[in-house]
Amino acid sequence: MSISNVVSMLSGIVILIAFFPYISAIVKKETSPRKATWLIWATGDWIVLVGMIDKGTISGLIVAACLGATAIFLLSLRYGEAGWNTHDKICISLSCVAIALWQYFGESNLGIAFSLLSLAIAAWPTYVSAWERPQNEDANGWIIFNIASFLGVLGIAHLTFADVAPPVAFMLIDAPMLYLLFVRPASIRPPNADH
Repeated sequence: MSISNVVSMLSGIVILIAFFPYISAIVKKETSPRKATWLIWATGDWIVLVGMIDKGTISGLIVAACLGATAIFLLSLRYGEAGWNTHDKICISLSCVAIALWQYFGESNLGIAFSLLSLAIAAWPTYVSAWERPQNEDANGWIIFNIASFLGVLGIAHLTFADVAPPVAFMLIDAPMLYLLFVRPASIRPPNADH
């Protein structure tokens, strides 16, 4: 077993661990996941996984992401925010386009690319929520998500699109949450009562 395979499996284990504090925060009603966002993330993750398998590769990060995103989507049915806005419809449409292009052209990289694009777009409501109410997001979960995505990049086995794009996209999607949860709130100073 190569080092990249070990690191890839480790990234999968770490991302699974990241889901536990997030799931705990959901059950304790400290955070409320958007049903549409997590449906889009779960769907996109599964499309990416099937595309990777079609290309003869697999990543611990994406396997664990599929399981975790599906679990959170299922929890969101009970604890989450309902509703579909235009943004959500665009994201789910991109997932459908991913499947259609893959089927039409017989090229799973198209499915991977459009699914990753839908995952990135689906992140915007979470970014907005963290911008407006950072306390509503589970910071510990997001730290661990970032560690997992970083390990996923370190675990890239081959320099092919199917191997590189998913972990890099995950890292690019997860990283802004660190700014939104840690840097931005610290930079906002409460009004000085003396003036």
